[in-house]
Amino acid sequence: MKKILLASILVLAMGAFAHAESDEFDDDLGEDLTDREIVQDFIDDCDHHGDYYGCFAAAMKYEKGEVLEKDISKAIEYYEKACKHGSNEGCKMAEKLKTK
Repeated sequence: MKKILLASILVLAMGAFAHAESDEFDDDLGEDLTDREIVQDFIDDCDHHGDYYGCFAAAMKYEKGEVLEKDISKAIEYYEKACKHGSNEGCKMAEKLKTK
């Protein structure tokens, strides 16, 4: 009985957390967005919500020159932000670009 009660509480807590997470970012899901708008959402999520995925995605776009104009210093900046927010790969990529 205790296991069932504990499992129920865990499921409810996860549901509440998932709902809170979905409200955290201002995503326009379901709308047809341009590539530029999608990248801008990544940048906004990084800059305003500390989302390392958004930081990393923006950095890749700057590094490759896809959608955004190629800018290695901006790529490093956004990889470092991703690193700051918990992305080990962001740390690696920032260091890699600094040594080129």
